[in-house]
Amino acid sequence: MSDLRWAVVGTGGISRRTVPDLRAVPGCAVTSVVSRDQARADAFAAEWDLPRAFGDLTTALSSDAFDAVYIGTPHPTHYVLAKAAMEAGKHVVCEKPLTMSSVEAAELADLARDRGVLLLEAMWMSFSPAVRRVLEVIGSGEIGEPRLLQAGLGFAVPAHARRYWEADLGGGALYDMGVYSLTLADLVLGDVASIDVVGDVQADGVDLEDTVTLRYAGGGTASLMTSIVTFIPPRGWIGGTKGSIDLGERLFSPESLRIVLGRPPEPPHVRDEAFPLEGSGYLPMFRAAAEAIRAGEVEHPWHPHARTVRIQELMERIRVALSG
Repeated sequence: MSDLRWAVVGTGGISRRTVPDLRAVPGCAVTSVVSRDQARADAFAAEWDLPRAFGDLTTALSSDAFDAVYIGTPHPTHYVLAKAAMEAGKHVVCEKPLTMSSVEAAELADLARDRGVLLLEAMWMSFSPAVRRVLEVIGSGEIGEPRLLQAGLGFAVPAHARRYWEADLGGGALYDMGVYSLTLADLVLGDVASIDVVGDVQADGVDLEDTVTLRYAGGGTASLMTSIVTFIPPRGWIGGTKGSIDLGERLFSPESLRIVLGRPPEPPHVRDEAFPLEGSGYLPMFRAAAEAIRAGEVEHPWHPHARTVRIQELMERIRVALSG
């Protein structure tokens, strides 16, 4: 079987972290880079020894140099780039958040089904072996019914990191970091019944800090925090009726779990499990994407289109609450 050929769209830090992981997936080859600037594309291609460098998307998509794209550009560009790629018959893995609105996310999902190509939001946490193990433990009933979830992620982002600070680039804590905690809560607790939000938002709409309390239809509660001005340990914790699971750092790609079972006053039974990082952590996601493409799937069951749209809708509700 011939290699599945990938193009990387964007030449920033995220693209640099993902190229080695893509290359490490059996049957995958990174053949191209696409940028808005030919010089940047040429430099990236030289750095990573890529055969093709494209300075504009139209020329790239009209070529037969690749079968799939990984989009690693700023958030507000995702919709246009993913739509153009799928219309050209290319499979798409796109950095989170997939789009800046639930309407756009739903439209892209419909387009993927119409064109018969894979569309996957690059929520690598959903493919993390540790997170898959969390869902397995919960599904087994070992910690009982999950009732409480806490998760957070934040740090003081320097001013030169423009994509966090500029509204036109989709800046703010929620869309860049809060999306992880929201996705974890969705994986574990299901349908949201109500939302309470407090936060700090600049006049331009860039949110600096958010504390979100979600109550779920099944009775569970999630407490989530994110910030671009304060350090918040990138961790998560799930409490059930029989025990708990502590997700080690990093929240988006945990390398450990601690499972605690028992009922006081008896001493707890503690079990630690380790999950060595594969590459930079993206490798399990890219492996799953390649398998889905070869199977002719348009979405992956571990992170389906419906979840992407649902989290987008939730972030929109949180933004409205913050602005109120």
